[in-house]
Amino acid sequence: MHAQGQRRFCRNSKAGVISGALAWCQSLLSPAGLAHSLSLVCFLAQVILINVFLVQYLSSTVLLTMTIDVPLLLHLAWFWRVDSSYRAAPTQWFCYSWVHAAKVVVLFCRVMPRLTSSTPAVAEDVLRGSDFSINASYFQNLFSPTMLANLLLITPVFYALLMFRTSKAIFGSLSKRVTVDLIMHYDMLWHVVIDMVDQVDMFYYARLAEWVGSEALEQHKNSLVLIQTAVPFLLFFSMVLQAQAFPGVVTDKWSIPVETSASASGRRPSDMPPRLSVLSQGSAEQIEPTVRSSQTGQEALSRRPSHEISFSDRVSTGGVVHRKTTTGPGTERAWFERQERARRRRLQGVMNLIQRHNIIIARKRSAIASIFLIDIPFLTIRIWLWALLQHTYFPGLGIKNGLCIVLNVMQYTLVALASKESFKRIKREIAEYITRFHSGTLKEEAEGDSYGERSGQEEGEGGPPVDQSVSELMHQDSVPSLSASKEQAHQMKQALHKVGRDTARGVGICVYIFALTLAFAAGFIIAQGETVVELFIAWVQETIENQDQR
Repeated sequence: MHAQGQRRFCRNSKAGVISGALAWCQSLLSPAGLAHSLSLVCFLAQVILINVFLVQYLSSTVLLTMTIDVPLLLHLAWFWRVDSSYRAAPTQWFCYSWVHAAKVVVLFCRVMPRLTSSTPAVAEDVLRGSDFSINASYFQNLFSPTMLANLLLITPVFYALLMFRTSKAIFGSLSKRVTVDLIMHYDMLWHVVIDMVDQVDMFYYARLAEWVGSEALEQHKNSLVLIQTAVPFLLFFSMVLQAQAFPGVVTDKWSIPVETSASASGRRPSDMPPRLSVLSQGSAEQIEPTVRSSQTGQEALSRRPSHEISFSDRVSTGGVVHRKTTTGPGTERAWFERQERARRRRLQGVMNLIQRHNIIIARKRSAIASIFLIDIPFLTIRIWLWALLQHTYFPGLGIKNGLCIVLNVMQYTLVALASKESFKRIKREIAEYITRFHSGTLKEEAEGDSYGERSGQEEGEGGPPVDQSVSELMHQDSVPSLSASKEQAHQMKQALHKVGRDTARGVGICVYIFALTLAFAAGFIIAQGETVVELFIAWVQETIENQDQR
């Protein structure tokens, strides 16, 4: 028996592997599957070639980064299905951004200045070094500045492929319909891609002394050294925070009950009172009669005449259709299946709204990172260099910085408004979901505090008695009763309060910027401890001398 079980397990495993391989091959025929294959190729090519540069000009110790690159590659290859890309792609992009940012800083400081250009510079081509031109080197020479910079241009391609797969997972067939979040998704895509190209242009500033000319280098040596010192910090900051410019990396925390409605209330469907489904103008709303206990509902059902027990009795009045359901041997299962299907559909709709809301969150963060860590600092450096070079050179991407500052500031107001409206909509959808399928949870929470007050209000209002039969409730007027409407409004208010209490907003991007700044300051103090201490002592002595002179 054990041997037969092992053979059966081996056959099932082989069948699973074969079916998975066939599904992967079929996915290559789709745009999302092709994007997955291209992302693997881009990631593998960039990692291998960057490591070749690092090993050639530093040492083999840099291969320690493979401890992160290899698991990330396996993660990319494993989650190849489109429906899993929304969960997997944020982790992949976040890890890639941090490791890639560290590599870029090392390449800027230790590799790029040591590379030799394949074509000798001509006297009149002094300021050509920062342009994206393949004429600066021959492609047969791998270790050249242009080849290294072009290698970094794989990053925006990799980002675009991941964003494309994520859009297919979030929107699916709805990607052909124009919505606010769909527009923001692709708007964020091209903004971040342009910023990445701008970062690669700033990467050329590692060879600033080569293309500004010897005269400018002698006159403004300290200023040029300060520029080269600031650029790697800005590159690392901007690349690390661009990790948050992806849907799903930073999210709001929502508390959503996902168990079935029967298990949430702790009762079987037969123990629950009948539910009155109101269908009007494409909207569905459930009204549950209020009863003291499940025994009351069962006694009421037992008192119903036999001719009243039917699965579906429809009464149409005023364009509103009421569906009355009762319990029975087969009806209980059918009712539960309908409830579960409706609950799953509603829950899936809420999850899709949260995914779309994450796009807006990522767009807000990408705008802040672009303004304060890319466009403003890079434009400042370019204007400063333009002034140092006596107004003889101003790069074209400086115009991009000015335009993107204006565009991001103008769009940020709209993005913030869209985020606020999306957040309110999700809160209301979750509250409606809890009210409809998990009303027992709300009642349990409010039972200890407001049960006496609520019962007093019901007695004062003259509502239906607690032991009223369900048949009498079913044969009420076609218009929902005032007490039922008030009960539903009260539950909705409780649900909104519960959602607002359990929801946690994501940490602001300014917190990340502050934390990174503190980390850099601490690292600088540790690395330059003696210099910092000497400067601090000199500052203290100077302050004391100034006070004594006064």
